[in-house]
Amino acid sequence: MRIDPYKTLGVDKKASEADIKKAYRKLARKYHPDVNPGDKQAEEKFKELSTAYDILSDPNKKAEYDNLGQEAFFDRGFGGTGYQQPNFNMNDFPWGDIFADLFGGGAKTTTRTGRRGSSTFSFDNFGGFGQQSFVPTKGQNREHTLTLDFRDAVKGLDITMKLDVPEPCSKCGGKGRNEKSGKVCSACRGQGSVMKPETIKTHIPAGVKDGQKIRLRGKGYPGQDGGAPGDLELLVKVNPDSVFTRDNDGNLSMEKKISLYLALLGGKVEIPNISDKAYLTIPPGTQNGAKFRLKGKGVVTDKKTGDLYVTVKVVLPADLSPEAAETVEKLQELAPLPQEEIG
Repeated sequence: MRIDPYKTLGVDKKASEADIKKAYRKLARKYHPDVNPGDKQAEEKFKELSTAYDILSDPNKKAEYDNLGQEAFFDRGFGGTGYQQPNFNMNDFPWGDIFADLFGGGAKTTTRTGRRGSSTFSFDNFGGFGQQSFVPTKGQNREHTLTLDFRDAVKGLDITMKLDVPEPCSKCGGKGRNEKSGKVCSACRGQGSVMKPETIKTHIPAGVKDGQKIRLRGKGYPGQDGGAPGDLELLVKVNPDSVFTRDNDGNLSMEKKISLYLALLGGKVEIPNISDKAYLTIPPGTQNGAKFRLKGKGVVTDKKTGDLYVTVKVVLPADLSPEAAETVEKLQELAPLPQEEIG
């Protein structure tokens, strides 16, 4: 079995002994054959993890692997004999202290002597660890992408989702194991919970942003040995809007087309708005690209209220008739533009 021990454990070459042990403990518990009875893939993964830990937890082996590289280490490391894989006999583990931490300290004590000296660890039998006390471990969080329309995200809404959520296992009472024998529960495979479909209702607050996370407590992956489930994190994805854009301060921006005549003479025009009607007063002689602010017409949250910024785009008439062109010429004579304003 040739592996990259760093990649297998998910650590880098600068990882400390404590980091290596922590990474191994986390993965070993997940793939331990006693938690995955009959799962050959989990068993092979467990062997890879144990091989990786055997190399990186031994300073001599770690140094030789770093110096020789993967191919040479497994072929001719340790005096030309090649790396010898650890014994995977379940009754002869060389890492008993690790498994005592993983599965509790109530199993019987065994002493093993090997290449790395003697080590004493708790190990009763594979498939059941005796009368042990298991430390409840909180389940991992999980993530679900929630896609919202722009205006729903601005206003907020109540949503209903159908997702699989953890429930305490009825067979073991959420313990993950039989309290008398210590064996893994066959119904939940040691997780303490089973996933069942559930309708989840929650409120999405007004002003939620694209990329924001909303946490739902206790709706994540099940805990172990009776531990509480993790949380469900809703990753919000907000679709763009055809009219509005938004900044980080809760202000909305939009463009509004107005006629040449409204720009020249002034007047009032209705403006699209998220929650209600809004009107903008256009002063006479408004220039193309002028920007106006409507206070309090942006995103409204519990903390602050944004504004709405409107940029006007003046629309010119096309295909002037001879009469209209004559009128424009007269207007040019009556209201000439200063030369400095037109360059």
